[in-house]
Parts: sequence; C-alpha cells; structure tokens
Amino acid sequence: MSGTDVARARKARGWTQHDLASRLGVSQPYVSLLERNRRAVPRRLALRLSNALGLPPSTLPVGPVGHPLAPRRAAASLGRVGYPGFAYLRGGQALNPAEVLVRTLRAENLDARLVEALPWVLTAYPDLDWDWLVREAKLNDLQNRLGLVVTVARKRAERRADSRTAETLSHWERVLERSRLQREEAFRESLTDAEREWLRANRSPEAARWNVLSTLTDEAVADAT
Repeated sequence: MSGTDVARARKARGWTQHDLASRLGVSQPYVSLLERNRRAVPRRLALRLSNALGLPPSTLPVGPVGHPLAPRRAAASLGRVGYPGFAYLRGGQALNPAEVLVRTLRAENLDARLVEALPWVLTAYPDLDWDWLVREAKLNDLQNRLGLVVTVARKRAERRADSRTAETLSHWERVLERSRLQREEAFRESLTDAEREWLRANRSPEAARWNVLSTLTDEAVADAT
C-alpha cells in the first residue's frame, strides 16, 4: 500500500486529510507523511485504511511468508478476497491475494476445491505484486505449482476475452518458465503410487508442461465459479 493509493482513494471519497485522520485516530500531519511516502504504511494501520477507503486487498502489505494456510483458513482467505466458491467463509484477518496464493501453495496436501480457486485469484487481481509473488515462489520451490496456476489463469482470461489480463499472465508465465523445476510435483504429497500413476497418465497438458500431477484446467475453474 503506497501513499499514492491512500491519497487517490481519500480524494475519490471527497475527504480531507483531517477527515481521514479522525477516522483512523491519527494526526493530520501523519496522514500527510503517509500520502507523500515519507512514512511507510505500518501493517497495523493498513487494514484500517483498506476498510476506511474501500481499497482492494491487493494493496495490503506483504512480508516474509509465514506458515502454510490450513485448509479452512485458506478457504476463508479466498472467500475474503471475493472467490465465489467460498463466499460464505469470510472470517479471519484479511490477507493480500499474493500472500494467499503463496501460503496456500505451500501446503503439503491441497484439496481440489482450493486448487481450482487459485487461478481465479490471478484473473481477479492481475495487478498484484508480481515481483514479490515470483520471488517468494522461487524461495519456496513453488514455481512449478505457481506456473501451472498462471497458465490456467491465462487460458481462462483468454476464454473471457480479457486481453489485458491475459498479456500480464503470459509475461509472468514466461518468467516462471525460466526457473521451471525438472522434478515431478503434486498438490498432494500423500498420493499413493496408484494415484500418482493415474494422474501421470491423465493429467492435463498444462500440468504435464509444468511437471505437476494434476488434472487442473481452465474449464475446471470456469465450472467452479
């Protein structure tokens, strides 16, 4: 969340800096420093600013990736950023969609419904912090999983004739391709040998490209939403 984000959203609401300061319980000079990027927006204040100004969750700060999200928490976080399939789950702290992606992908065993939700995140928030997302994916050896999600999201954007989003996703797809791992991946580490063999024979072309044992396709995402 930048000072420019704050200033633009405040002015769109017709508020003065004094108006925003009073809603946040801070001083007007402090708001001025935030808007001029003379002070970084602290994490503790970011959510209050987002709620007060109606900023998208992609403006929330991201930091070092914490523990993988437990299934229920991942579903709730996806619901909170607007995923229709989990709209009934909106509890807990709001997270940046990029953080939701990485922390969900880090889980050892991902439910199919969670996997199908992830491409939706990228088509809903194509302007998220890609540099952070790709860097964290590489640090956690998630580039194959993320690469598959990006490819499926890109095909979904093309299906919906959303050329701007498709171009953005295509760019980052190429970036991830350069660091694609040769080892075989799966969204569930607990797969039996028989399950692995079946997925190897029946996985989607997109999954085969990214060395992931999965049947994920853009059609599955469309059906899920």
